[in-house]
Amino acid sequence: MSFSPDELAAIEGWMKRARPQVGIFYRSVEYRFMDPTEVLSGMGTQRYGGRFATVGTRAVYLAGSDETASREVLARKKRLGNTSQITLAKYPRVAFAVSVTLQKVLTWLQKPPKMFSFWVPADAT
Repeated sequence: MSFSPDELAAIEGWMKRARPQVGIFYRSVEYRFMDPTEVLSGMGTQRYGGRFATVGTRAVYLAGSDETASREVLARKKRLGNTSQITLAKYPRVAFAVSVTLQKVLTWLQKPPKMFSFWVPADAT
């Protein structure tokens, strides 16, 4: 992936806004991924892809509350037209509370400018 000069300038600006973050965050996973030694490995996203990560990229998605982690499943179903496309094989789900200490966190309160072709809106998956 290559970036234009404008994109590189924007990324550098974002990097300057990154701050440390410490706290408890939540992860809701399918039963088949509930092994506590693997829940933060990012292997599921690497294997299957995720909302903002392509297949081959290790990533872990966390939510700020248990409720938000659980709502992710309902929001996905709603984006799929409220049809039952989430099978019973994906239930039950298990929510983990994860203690996090991060050196650099960038929070986007709004999506980046349209100049970034890699940006995938939350409702696109």
